[in-house]
Amino acid sequence: MERRDEERQEVSLSLEIIDPPRLGKVRPHTRDLSKKGAYILLDRDKCLPIGRDETSTVSARVGRVTDQGMGVLFLDYDFM
Repeated sequence: MERRDEERQEVSLSLEIIDPPRLGKVRPHTRDLSKKGAYILLDRDKCLPIGRDETSTVSARVGRVTDQGMGVLFLDYDFM
C-alpha cells in the first residue's frame, strides 16, 4: 500500500553519496522525485541504514530500503 503524500515524478538525477567509514564515495541515480523525497537506485548492501539522517546540499532521512535502492525523505529543503 502506497503511503505517499506527494505525487512522484520519474526522473533520473546523478547523485554523490560520501560515506567514508562505510562506503567511500558512490554515484547512484534517482528513480523518482517528489517535493518531500526521492527514491535512489542503489544495491541494498550500499544503502544507508533506515532512520539515518544525512546532511549535505540537501538534508535527508533514509525511510525505506529495498533490493533496488532506498527511499529518502527531505528534512529541510523547500521546493516551493
